[in-house]
Amino acid sequence: MKYAPATIVLILLWGAILWIFTTNHPGDALGYPHVREELAQPDGATTTMMFQGGVGRDRHIQVARAGLFFGIVTLVGFSLLIAWGCRTRNQNQEIGSFFWNLMVMVSIVYVAAFLMMCTAYQMSWDNPYEPHYLGPFPVGTTLMFLGICGVPVGFIALYVLFYKEFILPPESLARFNELVEARQARKQQQEDVQ
Repeated sequence: MKYAPATIVLILLWGAILWIFTTNHPGDALGYPHVREELAQPDGATTTMMFQGGVGRDRHIQVARAGLFFGIVTLVGFSLLIAWGCRTRNQNQEIGSFFWNLMVMVSIVYVAAFLMMCTAYQMSWDNPYEPHYLGPFPVGTTLMFLGICGVPVGFIALYVLFYKEFILPPESLARFNELVEARQARKQQQEDVQ
């Protein structure tokens, strides 16, 4: 059962990909010819060379739920893989509880930032030409920079602060050094034989 969470996440991920690939898309989902004809079909071009996207609702409403599901499963999988790489036991129960609570909170903030970003984008469908700003960027872009790109700093901080307790405890380091020394000794013996 050690691999059950990873197996479940992989099944959900492939289900999301299948859902996305089997969703019907509108004909102009990849854009329509640019309104300026000299840009859409420049001199010498036989086909349309430049497209524009138009309103996001028309292009993305069919895949909005599937994309949201795919994004959540991806972020949960990412968080689980990071947690899976950490040692599950620690001699000090208080440090262990603190670490795993922080790990869960960072994961929840990560998924929440993604949900807020998607919600902000979907809200912009109603009025795409007058976006709301949060700082110098539209709300969705700011959430992407600060949330999706910024929250992994929390995982990095946990990794650095709890390295000796959960990533490479002293017992594991000692065992690693023993294995390296044994390998070097075997290698030296093989070189002496030759």
